[in-house]
Amino acid sequence: MDRKLAAILAADVVGYSALMEQDEQGTFERVKAGRKGLFEPEIARHHGHIFKLMGDGLLAEFSSVMDAVECAVALQGGLAERNAAVPEDQRFQVRIGVNLGEVIVEGDDRFGEGVNIAARLEQIAEPGGIYVSGKVAKEVEKKLAFAFEAMGEQRVKNIAEPVPVYRVNLHGQPRRRLLKARRLRDRWLILARLAAVVAVALGAVLGIQGWWKSSGVAVDYASIAVLPFDNLGKDPKWDRIADGITEDTITDLSQSDHVLVIARHSTDVYKGKAVDVRQVGADLGVRYVLTGGLQANGDRVRITAQLVDAATGADLWSERYDRSGEDIFAVQSDVTAKIANTLGSQVGVIRKSQLKLAQHKPPNSLTAYDTLLMADQMAFTPVGGITKDGLIEAEKLFHKAIDLDPQMARAYVGLAYVYSYMFGYGFAVSPEQALSKQLEAARKAVELDPNSNKAHGALGQALAWNGEGAQALVEFDKAESLAPNDADTLALIAMNINQEDTARAVRLSERAILLNPYYPNWYNISLYWSYFFSEQFDKSLKYVTLYQNPSLNEISFTAMLYGYLNQPNEAKKVAEEVLKQDPGWTAEKFVTKWSIAPGHNSELVAEGARKAGLRACATAAELKGNPNMIHMKSCDAERAKAASG
Repeated sequence: MDRKLAAILAADVVGYSALMEQDEQGTFERVKAGRKGLFEPEIARHHGHIFKLMGDGLLAEFSSVMDAVECAVALQGGLAERNAAVPEDQRFQVRIGVNLGEVIVEGDDRFGEGVNIAARLEQIAEPGGIYVSGKVAKEVEKKLAFAFEAMGEQRVKNIAEPVPVYRVNLHGQPRRRLLKARRLRDRWLILARLAAVVAVALGAVLGIQGWWKSSGVAVDYASIAVLPFDNLGKDPKWDRIADGITEDTITDLSQSDHVLVIARHSTDVYKGKAVDVRQVGADLGVRYVLTGGLQANGDRVRITAQLVDAATGADLWSERYDRSGEDIFAVQSDVTAKIANTLGSQVGVIRKSQLKLAQHKPPNSLTAYDTLLMADQMAFTPVGGITKDGLIEAEKLFHKAIDLDPQMARAYVGLAYVYSYMFGYGFAVSPEQALSKQLEAARKAVELDPNSNKAHGALGQALAWNGEGAQALVEFDKAESLAPNDADTLALIAMNINQEDTARAVRLSERAILLNPYYPNWYNISLYWSYFFSEQFDKSLKYVTLYQNPSLNEISFTAMLYGYLNQPNEAKKVAEEVLKQDPGWTAEKFVTKWSIAPGHNSELVAEGARKAGLRACATAAELKGNPNMIHMKSCDAERAKAASG
């Protein structure tokens, strides 16, 4: 029987049976809409998951009790806002209970006292209220801004001992100002071109749109989500091209300093779904939504695009293009230019001097473009996961795309990442050759398209991995300046500088999540490394535990983080798993493998190892067997002391 510690959130609709009796169909639809539009996305944004649905309620699990309480507050706040916008007879309220305790894991379900207490707390809460157990209040009361009112010990059904109960005060004055946490975007800092300290402080207090308002610049409306373009035909080739148009449009728009553009990874969740653009705007925190589609007929293609004001649902403009297939790149450039002009006229945030749209070189051949998209899919988003065979096949396709269009810089960017994956996953027969090919391909990409942030980002990573750190920073700076709102570029930079410039790495990582709330798994690497080396261990632990399919790298960091956070039992448990996978693990061996910079950063790893009960220092024999192993100062001193007796 598997057990684990978890935070459980229980919620149900007040008076559901009576509401169903009055209006069965209407109540069912309103509750379902509330669950789909508010509860499910909000729980996901707070890193929780629903493990049980009932007709009038749900149970959700969180690895962080802080996330569970913040989510509960966001749910009640979001529901209050939704209720204010509908007639009184169509409103419903919920009660929420939150508990921290041990649960029994059985498949996707959870059982045990940890779950039962959460459900009982929900049952005794008042409509619109949140009750938490004493364990929850003790854990989070000094970390969150919400006040907790003691309700005394309560006896609840089927629980032998009385439960200390606290009510979350949703209406009193908070003890400190905090980030408006109704949406995920409001949980992360917004930084622009103002002084970093001021931007961080304002972003933390006010959230994205509040930050823009506080800056005095009328750009709070200049935010957009580009939904996946629909392929109205059946040919899978045009599925790929529709996705390519979506990504290219996002890439172009992200080059404006003052337009927040949601990343494709986050808008992809709406692919193939009928959506209400107003709800999309609310979910992603954007003012504008672009929708579109294409339909091929022989060598002709019809492309439609529509820009909608998400606040009102009003159409701002729509266009229909009937062109030959080879003209789709001109259409895509025209669409981005029209969006830029519309945002410029609506809120005045895009000046001609800032327009860098469509300066990158479009493909010369539709066939080459489709081959590029096939290679991308094969290499980086295969259904079964990244494999050596998939990367080898992708390499061939990228070369085929180059044969069809020798000026295609993006194919060289793809090759650079293929070689980096071959090196990183240990697939390369010759690691040195893979790194050399990575650098060569990235240099060629920049040569062909010096205005591509993707090319400069790829070259920055290649230079960093080839030991040219100073030049890598030059390329990363160029990539960020070309596309200051491209989430993947920001996360890539953060991942490659998170040992040397932790403050910048944290800033870029947080901004990447802001722009990509449904971010891919690899962002977590950048986040937990950045927070670790900036000594924000609680935040680092949050993201290392969010990382899916952890390797020995993540497990090692987890052990060290538990050590730093003074959780010896957890540290010991994870350290045992480290030694199970690598009995000869030492901090010196670890920093050598991961090329962690010598000095302060490596000593941070050494101290974390000691706190977790792991060996920090290699023995003299181990050093002799690995002459390239990094020596840490504290370990040299320890060995010298041991040698002197």
